[in-house]
Amino acid sequence: MSSTAVEVGQRIRAARTRRGWSQAELAARLAGQPTPTAISYWESGRRSVGLDDLIELARVLGLGISELLPDPREQRPVGALLRAVAEQVDAQQLAEQLEAFAKDAEQRPRPSLLWEVAPASPRDTAEALLIAAGVKQPPVRIEELVAGCGILIHPWDFEDVDGLMVNLESGPVVWVNKTQAQTRQRFTLAHELGHKLLQHFDRFHLEFGNELSQHATGSHPEFDWRAERAANDFAANLLMPAVMVREAFAQNEDAQTLAALFKVSPAAMGFRLVNLRLTEPAF
Repeated sequence: MSSTAVEVGQRIRAARTRRGWSQAELAARLAGQPTPTAISYWESGRRSVGLDDLIELARVLGLGISELLPDPREQRPVGALLRAVAEQVDAQQLAEQLEAFAKDAEQRPRPSLLWEVAPASPRDTAEALLIAAGVKQPPVRIEELVAGCGILIHPWDFEDVDGLMVNLESGPVVWVNKTQAQTRQRFTLAHELGHKLLQHFDRFHLEFGNELSQHATGSHPEFDWRAERAANDFAANLLMPAVMVREAFAQNEDAQTLAALFKVSPAAMGFRLVNLRLTEPAF
């Protein structure tokens, strides 16, 4: 198990205990109603919490997502931009998958670059891309936006990784786990696009083969959780633009309906509505 998963689990357990809830009671309050065993695995660090579940946990526990994450100054650095790793990834296995992924991606035709957006804040960068692409209504065509930024989307099947971005000789490529639900794939694409447009690759890199197996367990000196949070913020603003969400909310306040309209998970939409102060956090 990873040290990050353990610390996140400890924070979930502490928040649950403060509320006087059992693991079963917490599970019953969460969208999708995971089993008490799943809660136990999260709290023990045996399984890491996915992004959608983390958002839902924060909502139910009445916390900000950052309160469930370790202090970035205490993080062990890692090499690759991996999002929502389900369990500790075997370095050699990941190295082999990345080599196969890169080899296959190099043979694929490259998309044309249609839009260039200067990096700014996550919100401003997302808004600039939406304006450049002429997006005026939901759902946001995330695949078209990624491709229009000159990035190849290459679905891959490796259960421990939701997505990552890597710069190959032929150009940038985003890995998205094709076995995941569509809403999760869409958020992954938006998150990885955020890393690219916010220029986090000045600080992150991927290495293949033996080099990767040395770095994947944690030795890169520049890893910063702020970049992950910025990419999540970018993704939320891109997939659920504030203006569009407010307009849709004025017509229908149901989070499930809005989630379907924007093609995001109900948990992500619920958190977005709270963030935009359209609804109150559920306690």
